[in-house]
Amino acid sequence: MPKLFYMKKFILLLFLAAIFSCNNSTDKKHAAGQKNPDTVATTETAEQTLKKIESVRGSKSDIPENLKLKGTVQEVWKWNDMLGENLLITTLVSPYRDNKVNEFGETGNTSTLFAFLYAKKGEEPFKQIWMLTDGVTSCPFDITCTFINNAIKITDLDNDGTAEITVQYKLACRSDVSPSNMKLIIHEGADKFALRGLMWYGMPDENFEIKEDNANLETLPGYKKGSDDYLKEMGRYESENEFTNAPVAFLHHARKQWVQFVKEVNE
Repeated sequence: MPKLFYMKKFILLLFLAAIFSCNNSTDKKHAAGQKNPDTVATTETAEQTLKKIESVRGSKSDIPENLKLKGTVQEVWKWNDMLGENLLITTLVSPYRDNKVNEFGETGNTSTLFAFLYAKKGEEPFKQIWMLTDGVTSCPFDITCTFINNAIKITDLDNDGTAEITVQYKLACRSDVSPSNMKLIIHEGADKFALRGLMWYGMPDENFEIKEDNANLETLPGYKKGSDDYLKEMGRYESENEFTNAPVAFLHHARKQWVQFVKEVNE
């Protein structure tokens, strides 16, 4: 009888040891970085909802007839993101004679540019997400008012599934070789970020020293706002203040875009 009692006790201890060993092995696997199948499925599902944004150039035929646009269509871009099906359209109103008087009491020509973003989901009609407009008014000299060629970029720098749209354009009213004003605008949904300054124009290429780390006038050594050091302003923007609350990647992108397109060429 005692032998049977000890035999049962020995078998029970072996059984408990086997269970403990199994549990301990499972814990070690999780500790070593092996994912729980439920966690893997959840992660993959989340990643699948954020597909890479791929934009393609469109044409006038992609613009619905009910969209009322001002000016002549310049570019059309299409892509899909979290907003749905997107349509970016840029237009230009060519210089025309107006009856307005500028700050010097002169009359002249006016030109305006526009950028529109429309989006829709499913069979819904396109809705305007934002509109950008700028231009030159009552210019008695030569007008420059145009989007910069090849500067439109559609990106998803913060990987949130909503595209950022970067546009760059130049404005001027001049009768000499002074540079145009250049503006770089980034839109993400309703959020807007901008760099504003002067282009590099009428100078030898060997003097071009504008880089990402010296294009900001606010941090340029030796520069004082309002000074007569006009040459330091050429090719540089006023500040990065509008990017204070933007993702860091937005500012890095804006700096690269600025330096790439700041040399003014006749288009």
